Amino acid sequence: MNDEIYGSAIWMIDAIRRALKGEGSADVKARLAVQDLSPASVRIPVPHRLPACRHLPECVAASMFLAPDVAAALAEIDEFLHWKQNPNYSDELMGEGYMDNYAYAELIGPGGFFLGEDFLMGLMLLGPYRHYPDHHHPAPELYWLLTGPSKWRCDNSAFTERKAGETIWHMPMMSHATKTLDGPLLAIWAWTRDVGVPAKLLERA
Repeated sequence: MNDEIYGSAIWMIDAIRRALKGEGSADVKARLAVQDLSPASVRIPVPHRLPACRHLPECVAASMFLAPDVAAALAEIDEFLHWKQNPNYSDELMGEGYMDNYAYAELIGPGGFFLGEDFLMGLMLLGPYRHYPDHHHPAPELYWLLTGPSKWRCDNSAFTERKAGETIWHMPMMSHATKTLDGPLLAIWAWTRDVGVPAKLLERA
């Protein structure tokens, strides 16, 4: 079983590494290169699904056109993924129905296939017509959008529409927010250092 999981996890991570480009990708690849991804370090996640996972088949199908290797690898590891949520979030804070439309899973990190050394990488799901409000964190962060379009902003700027295939790079403590449109969002994300402090929502004016 460990050999099967290792092969599937490495396939996914290598598919991301090969396809990833754009702003922040060099930083992510540099940190990824020093992680222990050996067969001896592989872990068996406790599979866990959340309501937002109902959007995953649609997202995987859409991402086949953009990154076929990543989509194929994701289909292979789907059954092993441990989907979770920031425990500080709630519908009261994020908007009615948000928690049933939000989930993330780690490939590298405490809930992933490899523990990681001050580095996290995973997948994020956000259903249609959702607003992830302004928040920040010490970790530099990359998003690679596998589906789209969606809207993003940094430091209280206007929201800008971003397409599938684009990368978005957030510097430490840079405030940022996301809005989905009529389709769900699936993205690869990575925190490259200072991963011990969770995201914090900003006070609303």
